[in-house]
Order: sequence, then structure tokens, then C-alpha cells
Amino acid sequence: MKFLKYISIAVAALMAFSCQEVDKMQAAPAEDVVAPVMNPHSDITIDEDTLNNEVTFSWNEVDYGYPAAVSYCLFAVYGDNEIQLGESYTTSYTMTKEALNNALVNTKTLAVPEDATTMIYLYVTSTISASSEAYTKRSDAVSVNVTTIKSTSAPWIRRPLYVAGNYQGWAPDKAPIIWETAENSDRYEGLVYLGNAAGTPNYIDDNLCHFKFCPNPNWTGNLGGDPKGMTTEGDPAHITVEEGMYWLTVELTPDHLTGTVSWKKVEKIGVIGTAVGGWETDLDMTLAGMPTDPSAADYADRYYAAMCGQTWEAIMTGCQGGEFKYRLNGAWDTNWGGTLEHLVQGGDNLNCSLTGNVRFTINFRGDVGALAEDTTNPSPISGTVEQAE
Repeated sequence: MKFLKYISIAVAALMAFSCQEVDKMQAAPAEDVVAPVMNPHSDITIDEDTLNNEVTFSWNEVDYGYPAAVSYCLFAVYGDNEIQLGESYTTSYTMTKEALNNALVNTKTLAVPEDATTMIYLYVTSTISASSEAYTKRSDAVSVNVTTIKSTSAPWIRRPLYVAGNYQGWAPDKAPIIWETAENSDRYEGLVYLGNAAGTPNYIDDNLCHFKFCPNPNWTGNLGGDPKGMTTEGDPAHITVEEGMYWLTVELTPDHLTGTVSWKKVEKIGVIGTAVGGWETDLDMTLAGMPTDPSAADYADRYYAAMCGQTWEAIMTGCQGGEFKYRLNGAWDTNWGGTLEHLVQGGDNLNCSLTGNVRFTINFRGDVGALAEDTTNPSPISGTVEQAE
């Protein structure tokens, strides 16, 4: 019996000890936990000679009532934008001035002006693992003046997406192109004529245009299949549409392995303005270089070239000169102006000084080689105005 008594005493002692340990691991009531305090920081000057220098931000330790593993997140605020600069399990965070500079001036995040001194705000949050939101505490913000330089990160270059299909001879390197709309947006748009390839060796008896999207001028990583869930897996199926002119919109995931495509049928593209008779009616444009005789020996080559060229043209006879713009579907929802070299949506009226027979063109393919090296990322859409016979 003494043996059982000793066991009972031991069990009771163990339970008491366990309860004490549970008490030690229990966080203090959330309302009793004091938020961290961000320490002030002196002004920060970043220049080319100090990019590798380190800068450290610090704050006080937060007491959650037991020796918890506390995660701290450091944030920077400028205007309506904020970003997380880093995470730490101590009471400080260190980064190079180069990393700080590039994080601040990134136009997709904080958009702090380059080559300028700007006041930003810093704050820190603390939290414990598996805790409720009540245990996430945020410090008051402190201000600091930061002198920045231009970002040293690789510049964004507008990216093309090739639209290869039977209508252009299944040649990605020559295919029509739709272009990325904004910095690393993974959204691509453009005007493409999708033919059914009638009269060419690539005609398919369903009378449809068959195509896929290629991030590169080859078949590596081509996307196809369900338009609402395109994939690169295996050999994805063709996407098909009836023959016609389309405004394509593609949205890809950052890895370009999946995405979606939508299209809007375009009934016509035209030129409008005093240069072509007035602001009431468009001068309709047609796909440049489109052959008319399917029996000609070079019909297929000329057909593919017209599709790949992505250029529409119209001739105004008896032109008196004047202002003009390009637009879709005889409406102002989608129109282009500005400069002929880089037409922009909604841009200013263009001007024609020529008279007589004048050819107007608009091109959506763009100069791929030039755009691949232009960090200013101009619009890839261009036009020409020239004397015609």
C-alpha cells in the first residue's frame, strides 16, 4: 500500500509541476501587452560610394508574459503606399543601403522619388506564433529623411508575347505580337487578325484559326488549352476562334506557366479627322499586304507575311491635310494619337501636312529589337503617313 501511496504523491507532484509550466507558457492578456517602440533614426544618405554600407533599424523588446518567440516586421510608408522591408526575431533589422534604396524607389511598391531627399515613415509590428490578431502589436511610426539615387536593379523592359498559329505558318519567331501593358504586369494586349489560313498548307477543315501563345520566339513554354485556364503542361491544345480581327488580352502568372486569354471582336479600324474628310466618318483600313489570288504560287507566303505584319493601311484620295487619329469600331473608346513613332491610347491629335493621295498606316507588332533594349518602354504601336501613287 505504501508503494501505491508513493505513486499517488508522485503523480500529484507531476501534475502540479505541469500546471506551473502551463502557467509559465500562457501569454499575458492581449490588452496588457505593450506595443513595441520604434527607435528614432538619423537621416540616411545613399550614394554610389555607400551602397554596400549597412543601415540598422531597431526597437524595444515586447513582453508577452512568457519567453515567447516574437516575430518583428519592419515597414516603410510613403504617402498612401507601404512595404515590408524585412522580418526579424531580434530587436533590430540590418540591410544594405543599396537594398533599402531599391526597395524605396521601386515604382511598383513605395515609389519614393529618385535622386531626392524624402521623408518616409517607419514602424514595426510584433506577433507570437499561433496567436490571435489581438496579440499583433504595432508601434507608432517614426520619420526619417532618406536621400536616394536611381535604382541599381535591372530595369524593366516591355515584354512581347508571340501569337503563333496555323494562320501564320506556325512560326513563333515571325508571329504577331501582343505587348505587356505595364511594368512586370504580366498582362498583354494587342490587335491581331486571326485568319483561318484558307488557301494555305496550314488550313484546317474546321475553318477556324488555331493558335497558341509563346513567351519566347520559339515553342519553349507555349501556352494553350482552356482560355480560362491556359497551361504549358504537356502539349497544350490549340485555342480556336472564327476568322476575324480581335483585340486580345492575356493575363499570365509571374512564372508564365498558366494564364487566361479573352478576346473582343473588332469590326473595323480606321482613321478619322480633317485629314480624311472630317470628324464624322472613319476612313476604313485593311490588313496591309493581304493577297487576293489563292491560285498564285506565292499566295501562302504573302498571306502569312500579312498576318505577321500586323499593319493596317488606308489611302485617302484628294487629301487636303489636317489633323487625324486612329480608332477602333468607329468609336472613341479606343483611339490612338500623340506621335507617329509611339502612338498612345487617347493621345493628342496627329497632323498630316501632305496633300493628294496619302497612305495612312498603323502597326501593332512593334520593332522587337529596339524595344528589347529601350528602358524607357515606349508604346510599341506606331503609324506612318506617306505620299501614295
